[in-house]
Amino acid sequence: MKRVFRPFWSYDLPKSEAWLADMASQGWVLMEWNLLLRRFTFRQDQPAQRSYQIGYAPSSQPSMSSSLAAQGWSKHLQQGKWSVYENDQQPSQIKAYPSRKDVLRRNRKISYLFMGILLYLLLIAMIPLIALGFSLTQDAPLQVQPSPMWAVTWAAAALAVILLVLAIYSIIKLRAASKGLLLNHEDFKKSHEPQKPAGVTMTKLKLGWMYAPDRLEEWLENKERLGWNLYKVGPGGTLFHFSQGSPRIMKYHADYQVIGDEEYFELHRQAGWNKVYSSSSSLQKWTLWSREELDRAEQPEIYSDPYHRLKHARKIAISYTALFLPVILLYSLNVTAFIDGMLQDGITASRAWNTSLMFLSILLFGSFAGRTWLYYRRLKKL
Repeated sequence: MKRVFRPFWSYDLPKSEAWLADMASQGWVLMEWNLLLRRFTFRQDQPAQRSYQIGYAPSSQPSMSSSLAAQGWSKHLQQGKWSVYENDQQPSQIKAYPSRKDVLRRNRKISYLFMGILLYLLLIAMIPLIALGFSLTQDAPLQVQPSPMWAVTWAAAALAVILLVLAIYSIIKLRAASKGLLLNHEDFKKSHEPQKPAGVTMTKLKLGWMYAPDRLEEWLENKERLGWNLYKVGPGGTLFHFSQGSPRIMKYHADYQVIGDEEYFELHRQAGWNKVYSSSSSLQKWTLWSREELDRAEQPEIYSDPYHRLKHARKIAISYTALFLPVILLYSLNVTAFIDGMLQDGITASRAWNTSLMFLSILLFGSFAGRTWLYYRRLKKL
C-alpha cells in the first residue's frame, strides 16, 4: 500500500490523470482518496494500461451516461462531487470523454475568490506604503514606535504573504488549467484561427472601445458598408484587421458578461451569430459578435427589446464605476495630501510631479467611468 500527498491535484486535472495512468502502468492501482487530506491511496497489482478521467458534477447527477459506458468508461471512485473514471481501452480508440463543463465553472469560482483575496491584500498593503511614502516627502525623521504586539503584527504579515503567494499561484494555475481544458483538441486552434486573406488589408487601432460599445458597433458596420470586411481582432481586443472586399450589411454587437461559459456561446451560435473576438480576462468578459443581415425578420437580436439592452448598458456602467471609483477616491486623497504638503512646506519638483500624475490618473479613470454612463444615456434617449 502506498499513500501520496498531492495538495494541488485539482488545479491541473490532465496532469493528475496522466499521473494516475503512470502509477497504474507501474502496478499501483488507485484504491481510495481523501479529498480533505489531499491524499491518494494505492494498492499493488499487476501493471496495466488504463486511461483516467477526473470528473466534477453536482451530487444530484444520477449516473454515467450510456454513451460513455459504450466507450468503455466506468466509475472507479466517487467522493462528494468528484469522480474518477477509468478506461481499459487504447487512448486512440476512445472517442468520448466525461464533460468538463462543471470543472470549468468550479475553476472560475475559485479564481474569483482568490482574485478578491488578492485585491484585498493589495489594497491593505497600499495604505502603509502610501503613508510611508508621504512621510518620506515631508523631510521629517521617521520614528518606529515599539509595541508589545509586534509578534501579532509579524504573524499577520507572514499570513498575508502566504495568502498572497497562494492567491497568485492559484489564479495562474487555474487559468492555465481552464485554458488547457478548452483547447483539449489539437485541431481547435486550426479551425478557429482566421487566416490572413489575399489582397489589400488594413489594421486599425481602437483603444477603450468597451467604454462606448455602441460607437464600436457603428464604426464596424460602416466599415463593412464601405467594403472593408473584418476578419480578425487582435488578442488584446484593440487591433482590428480588415480586408478589402465587397460591401456587406453586417450587424455587430459587443456583449459584456461576467461569466461567459460554453452554454452562452452555443446559444448565440444557434441564433446565427459568429464570435469574432472574446477577451481572455476573467473579470471583464467582452465578446464581439457579428452576423450578416440577410433577412432581419427571421434573425433574432441578442437583446430583443430596448429594456434588456438598456439593462445591459446599466450593468456595464455600474461594473466599471465600481472598478474605477475606489482608485479615483484613493488618488483624490493622495492629491489632497500632496496639495496640503505643498501649501505648508512649499512646492518641490517631486511633489509637483506626483500631484500632476495623480490628477491625470483621476481624469483618466474618471473619463472611463463617465463614458460608460454616456453610453447608457444614449441608449436611454433612444
